[in-house]
Amino acid sequence: MADGGVVLPTTWHDAVRAELGRVFRPPFEVPIVVVVNGLLMTGSWFLLPPHWKNALFSLHGTLAFAMVLAAWMMSDVPATNLLGPDARRVVAALDDPVMFRRLLYAKNFVLWLFVAPLCTAIAIGVGVHAHDLVAMAFSILAIVVMPFGALGLTAWVGIRFPYHPIALNERWAHRRRWRHMIVRWLTLAVTPYGLVPVVASALLVPSLVLWASFAKHGLGARLSDGEYAWGILVACALAVIGSIGGHRAGWRTARRRRAKLSAYLADPSLG
Repeated sequence: MADGGVVLPTTWHDAVRAELGRVFRPPFEVPIVVVVNGLLMTGSWFLLPPHWKNALFSLHGTLAFAMVLAAWMMSDVPATNLLGPDARRVVAALDDPVMFRRLLYAKNFVLWLFVAPLCTAIAIGVGVHAHDLVAMAFSILAIVVMPFGALGLTAWVGIRFPYHPIALNERWAHRRRWRHMIVRWLTLAVTPYGLVPVVASALLVPSLVLWASFAKHGLGARLSDGEYAWGILVACALAVIGSIGGHRAGWRTARRRRAKLSAYLADPSLG
């Protein structure tokens, strides 16, 4: 479907294909940030001293590595700044809630494609090696489902505070407008590193409460397969609610701010 010269996807598959085509064109933002964040997390997990590692990661254990890796690999601007890099299509979709959410879901799914299959393979390798197939299966379920909950909620940042993907040398050339070109951009660029893991951890809070309250040995010992399964199922249910509800609330925010969003997204000079 075309809207003012902008082609909008008529189906979910069209949206995913268009998004895959976009991310594999320069500047290749999504592949680059996913790889860099994965390497940073892996290095921190295996190379940091134990007390630093314990302070940095809230989950521990062999199977936790794949789950934490998935959260870290998504912790960058593709999780929050969904509107700026695709401004023309987003503006064309602002009056259509189904189309707007289709674009956001496609962006989430493509980011998920770069992360979940790899982390699932790691979880399978670890689970088979540890002979812990039940825990492995539910860890894979968490890796597959939970990112959508976090991405549905963190999208609010980019809907409320979008920014344009401007080359660093161009931002520096316009540094006199430092509040928008430097401070605002830098703040929003680093926000996902803290926000995505916090939201992902928040989705686990009810499960942690469940484990602490009802697990036979609490959180101080290894959970049984049944206890672990119930906690993961609760977290996944919250993730589904977060994904659907987050994007619906995101569109309502975008609709209320339609005039401001359209003006901002139409003018890259605004930073």
